[in-house]
Amino acid sequence: MARAERYPSHREPDAPPPLPFVPGEVSNGEFVPAAPSGRDRAIVRETLRRAEHAADRLGVDRRRFLQTTGGMAAMLATINLAGCAASTSGSAPASSTTTGAPGSVAPYGTAGPAFDPGTSSTAPGPGGTFEVPDPADTEACAQALGSQGEFILDVHTHHVMPDGPWRKVAPGIESMIRDVLPANCTEADPLTCLDRTHYVQDLFLASDTTVSVLSDVPNSGPGDAPLPFTDAVGTHDFAASVTGGGAPRVLVQSIVAPNYGDVRAHLDDMAAQVAGGKVTCFKAYTAWGPNRQGYSLEDPKVGLPFVQQAHDLGVKVICAHKGLPIQGFDERFNGPQDIVAVAKLFPDMQFVVYHSAFERATVEGPYDPARATRGVNSFLKALDDNGLPPSSNVWADLGTTWRETMSNPTQAAHVLGKLITRVGADRVLWGTDAIWFGSPQPQIMAFRAFQITPEFQQRYGYPALTPELKQQIFGLNAAKLFGLDIAATRCAVDASKLAAGPAAFRSLVDEGAVAEPWRARGPLSRREVIQLFRTSPKDALPL
Repeated sequence: MARAERYPSHREPDAPPPLPFVPGEVSNGEFVPAAPSGRDRAIVRETLRRAEHAADRLGVDRRRFLQTTGGMAAMLATINLAGCAASTSGSAPASSTTTGAPGSVAPYGTAGPAFDPGTSSTAPGPGGTFEVPDPADTEACAQALGSQGEFILDVHTHHVMPDGPWRKVAPGIESMIRDVLPANCTEADPLTCLDRTHYVQDLFLASDTTVSVLSDVPNSGPGDAPLPFTDAVGTHDFAASVTGGGAPRVLVQSIVAPNYGDVRAHLDDMAAQVAGGKVTCFKAYTAWGPNRQGYSLEDPKVGLPFVQQAHDLGVKVICAHKGLPIQGFDERFNGPQDIVAVAKLFPDMQFVVYHSAFERATVEGPYDPARATRGVNSFLKALDDNGLPPSSNVWADLGTTWRETMSNPTQAAHVLGKLITRVGADRVLWGTDAIWFGSPQPQIMAFRAFQITPEFQQRYGYPALTPELKQQIFGLNAAKLFGLDIAATRCAVDASKLAAGPAAFRSLVDEGAVAEPWRARGPLSRREVIQLFRTSPKDALPL
């Protein structure tokens, strides 16, 4: 047991065998996570114990077993056990702010009648559970966690261009990005481990992702952008070149920072990009700006001209980072109120709230409008305040949010339940923040197995996560948002040069040639992220 005491971060060569994913609070490079809790460490120990038992039964190496669907099943079963223990204790982290009051009922539920909080004598049990088979049953694990034939469109992904001018123009950014590299990167230029090739590997070979939206970190333009718009177009073109019929495999998002310099120049750049025919949507980081001054999308001098220009150019989808405060952000402008208000002003446009306004400092509970200043509840409150009903022109992205909550089934149930019932079952979008977390496959497998418990369905009006609903979230909703022909895209992917890639890649994993197919590429632990900020200039741009 002693060998399991060190907390695995997917970094050090002498660390314990890598888990399918690191439990508890981890970073996507944008924030400092809390140190691993006793619960997190217990999950690690028990997962390794269960994995060793299953690996012995199968006669395979434990390290290799942990990178299979069986290893994932062992970990999810352990999280179920931890969830039961947490529901019994009913405790929450002392540093967190609870965003819902136990016993309150979301007003937008669609399931059966809620329990009467006044007559219920027992606290809620675990809100969610992972339905997984015996980890040693290889075939059953592959069936339960492997591909179900879904169309998966990841609306939130990243990579960098190692040869870009940003490395000279903005050395602080390069310093930070070097700190997100995996420890086993052996390339002559380490930033190659976060490049276009590794992006294609993690998204389309090591996961079941069908199509992705390629984003970037906050930047003021091509000079300091780790992924300038023209290079994002290059990734789009590369993926299309190996896809039958040139169907889009990577959709391009353009980052706009209208609060930097002359707003007119940014509007002109938007027009030039759209003229090239590759802009799928625009994205804003409203809490980021010069001298750490953010802006509102409702600002008539900065925000509204940006939205109006997108509208006039015919790009009807705007995304904005909300929640998950980044180091150096102006938190006055990090909430979802402005994007929801602007959505009401532009009813013929579509607005995506990245991260669904989730914040680590909150403990997600049922919706309580009286306590809705932070987290997902602030998103729902903004919808209420603006009179926008479910299935309006506002959408919810799960990027990092699902990854942060999937090791806490009760919080995950509340987040998904609230978003589905209030934002709309047809408005929740699959996002992962890959490739900072490595391949999104562990997130995909966990979502396949996850269920909201019948108790929470009845108590809070949350829906059952049926296969049909999961297919909507995985990609059907996003396909509608971006106007993709699913049948044509499937046919193109099936006929592409990449079609045989996932099976070939899996063979390499089975042979041991690829030891850790789901290795994270960003800083996960508290120590790693603190080191990132300590070694970067104070004015460095946060990832």
